[in-house]
Amino acid sequence: MTKVPGGRFLARGRGVLFNQAKGGAGAVLGLVVFLASVNMAGQLAYGRLDMSEGRVYSPSKASKRILKSLEDPVIVKCYFSRELPQPYATYRDYLKDLLRAYANYGGENFEYRFIDYYQDDAKFKSEALSMGVAPVRLTQIAKDKYEIKDGFMGAVLLYGDKKETIPVIRDIAGLEYDLTTRIKKITAKEPRVAGILRGKGTPGLAPELTQAVHENYETRDIDLTQPLDPGRYPKSLIVLGPRENFSDGELAKLEQMILAGVPAAFFLDAKEVNMESGAFFASNLETGLGRLLGHWGLELTKGFALDLQNQNISIQQRAGPFLINNIVSYPLMPIITGLSEESPVTKDMDQVMLPFASPVSTANVKAGRVEILARTTRLSWMKQNLVSLSPLADFNPAEEDPRGPFAMAVTLEGRFAAMFPAPPADLAKSTPLVAGPWLTESKNDIRIFLAGTSKLVDTNIPADRSNQIFFLNVVDWLSEDADLVAVRSKGAKLRPFTRALSDHARQLVKFAAMLLMPAGVVAAGVANWRRRRRWKALVRDRILAS
Repeated sequence: MTKVPGGRFLARGRGVLFNQAKGGAGAVLGLVVFLASVNMAGQLAYGRLDMSEGRVYSPSKASKRILKSLEDPVIVKCYFSRELPQPYATYRDYLKDLLRAYANYGGENFEYRFIDYYQDDAKFKSEALSMGVAPVRLTQIAKDKYEIKDGFMGAVLLYGDKKETIPVIRDIAGLEYDLTTRIKKITAKEPRVAGILRGKGTPGLAPELTQAVHENYETRDIDLTQPLDPGRYPKSLIVLGPRENFSDGELAKLEQMILAGVPAAFFLDAKEVNMESGAFFASNLETGLGRLLGHWGLELTKGFALDLQNQNISIQQRAGPFLINNIVSYPLMPIITGLSEESPVTKDMDQVMLPFASPVSTANVKAGRVEILARTTRLSWMKQNLVSLSPLADFNPAEEDPRGPFAMAVTLEGRFAAMFPAPPADLAKSTPLVAGPWLTESKNDIRIFLAGTSKLVDTNIPADRSNQIFFLNVVDWLSEDADLVAVRSKGAKLRPFTRALSDHARQLVKFAAMLLMPAGVVAAGVANWRRRRRWKALVRDRILAS
């Protein structure tokens, strides 16, 4: 038999490779066994390691506190279709994990169950509809074609004879808030009433915002032309964008309510902004509320704050016979990132957009505690005599324009004497008096919020979810409900650039974001290939040496 040269080398090489393959297979098998053991342990004992910023995948401290304080059982019944297309299939898993965590903190006073829906299950559908869970139409691609079918993704919370429903779970981002607020509402011993000033040209709350407020509060219209009974004062008061002048009697009634301990939020405009038919212009606006604010030392500046950090808007421009949509920067819609990290209203937020807003001055506050919640950037300025607000106008700062940062939203707490120590003459003659004794000073600390715009919740102005969160946080601050503020703000983080970028820098960032990831993958592949080549060369050298 003829011997093959290098046979010993080949045999040793095969032996090394065989031993290495054997060791690799053992490592893979060990990893599979380890992962299977961890998975089985996870099914038997609950535990979670949440390393995300703000722990967005775990119940907040506020939710835990509410769950631990439950006095009687809360039952959550989840009505879910068994087969859901993506991304809705993940909603069920997320909800199940969240409820499992809730049960861990609620103990015997928290129970949840899932009721599965299979297509054409009449009994399920009847029960779900009777509970207020609505079917949704879902589309999916199956067998190379689009299919449309009904699905259910809702939940019902039961507490004694009370019921709260989440008809459709449309997003998991605010799911903890939806659950916790309903638990808090359903277990409350008495309803909380938020008063909303009506009349005086106030626009009222948009339907979506009204629904959001109603999740935690009953609302009551406050009409200053009608008698006011201190025994029926609301727990808080919202004054949103009045357009008409207040008489002395109406101001006195408003002040009496605040002196009696009703905290108030003022979302006020220093100028009237007209955006109808695409015409953007401003005119003077006088309501008389400045007198009451001035008594406390607050002032709404008669001008607009503009900022290089602002919202882009879409406008139509005519080019011959065509209409072209252009995206332009609009300094009159500043994006505020200078938010207080101490106030519960803003500490878990990164930004809020305050359109057509006027700075708030606190220079004349002589008593009480002032906190500035929102400031523009140092790249902001103020225009005091603007009339045309066209997005195509030149808003560049003039030499005489005041420069920022400016305070855009503040809170004031403290004891104050009445601006009207006695009922004014017009109140005695034309409108009914306030029932009960006339207050000449506040019983306790008054609590006031003031923002220089009412447009932050205007549905005609594009804004992200942070504006609604900001508004609702203010309502909760009035009611001193830090728990709801903490849960709602969770996950509301955004990451804008902290300074303005030039067009060249924006392009660099854009292309870097597009190319760095693929380049990193290629670099990792090349590095791994070279490492394997070095390893093979090392094995060959060792075999030859032996």
